[in-house]
Amino acid sequence: MASRLKSADGFYGWVNLVVMFFFNIAFMMMMLSFALFLPSWVEEFSWSRGDMSLAQAVGMILSGLTAPLVGIYIMKKGVKTAIILGNIFSVAGLVLVSFQQHIWQLFVGYGVLIGLGMSIGGMLASMTVINNWFIVKRPVALSISMTSMGFGGVIFNPLLMKLIELMGWRNTYLVIAAASFLFCVILPALFLVNKPEDLGQVPDGPIILKGQKAESTRPVQTNLYKTPVDFTEKEALLTRTMWLLIGYVIVQFTAMQMMMAHQVTFLIDMDFSRTSAAFAGGFFGFMMGISQLGIGFLGLKIKMHTLAVASIFFGIAGMVIILFANSMGIVILSNVLLGIGFGIQTIALGNLIPDYFGRTEFPKMMGYTMPFTIVFSAVGSPVAGYIREATGSYIPAFQFAIAVLVLGLIFIVFAKPPMHPSLKKI
Repeated sequence: MASRLKSADGFYGWVNLVVMFFFNIAFMMMMLSFALFLPSWVEEFSWSRGDMSLAQAVGMILSGLTAPLVGIYIMKKGVKTAIILGNIFSVAGLVLVSFQQHIWQLFVGYGVLIGLGMSIGGMLASMTVINNWFIVKRPVALSISMTSMGFGGVIFNPLLMKLIELMGWRNTYLVIAAASFLFCVILPALFLVNKPEDLGQVPDGPIILKGQKAESTRPVQTNLYKTPVDFTEKEALLTRTMWLLIGYVIVQFTAMQMMMAHQVTFLIDMDFSRTSAAFAGGFFGFMMGISQLGIGFLGLKIKMHTLAVASIFFGIAGMVIILFANSMGIVILSNVLLGIGFGIQTIALGNLIPDYFGRTEFPKMMGYTMPFTIVFSAVGSPVAGYIREATGSYIPAFQFAIAVLVLGLIFIVFAKPPMHPSLKKI
């Protein structure tokens, strides 16, 4: 069976998809960990919420600043090497944070080691695997891969909070480190293959047409936009569309950071129990997973740009509703809308750039854009923390997030497909 999948007339992409599915489960646990552990750190250390959130921001900024080099590294050394190396850094960071006694250790563990790890072996690497192996089937493949992140949230949020209560937050961090080592280092090392060309295969696998020979290289007809000519990263960065997409991602990530990093603490401030607060945050992930799976299939029929516009409306509605969070029902409704909005956004990001600019230099394109998208959006978490410290409430922070999302709506509406320079001369 394994030899058949790796043969020239087979398709190993589905194995890579399974590896990325489990990879994203562990990756989501790493992303969730900060928000879930923040209340424990407030109680034990009495550190400023803004200062602790700054450690997360440092990790994001470092991740963004190193992204151009990571994109080049992935193209030269392969995505498999990047995933293994990056997640060794992340696991080391998780272990360090589990033993922390001083806030500088949080900055080193989360801000430096996990920041580097997520840059080298995180979302850029994960999305590159999918874009290497899928073109026509990319929306579905990407949605299946990333759905595990959403569904994992509804399971692991309350589970991790329960483990914190039973084992303490330090031992729980060691559990996350072990799971990350298994699914983000060992599994990719054993089974991941960089790209179909390494096995003599083609993206999407061989297409067998009735009564004809297999024509793997023949383009599949579709009404959805795919650039006829791949852009270089320099050509892409010279287009207005790329910068509008960057703006769209920045505002989405900023609002998501404000919500994901502080929602659990916000709900505890509102006298919800820790378990209820964790469940609400997990429900956000659950709805994110549902929307990611659905959008993957809708993306085969509906323009991804249209779906990206819809993501902003869902996000704004969810943020408005959270302002009136006085019952669990309202909190759940808010998380339903936010989860749908951010779920659509993650799939849209993974499709719009390769659809508009091609897959040839996708890692470099993402690498050069991530310093802007990650560094600027990194302010979301500490800004929310400092606003809470200054006003005694998270409400002004969430109002700020709404204004940011409205700006994102303007960006994405005008982000239309660009024309390759060579086609303008024809």
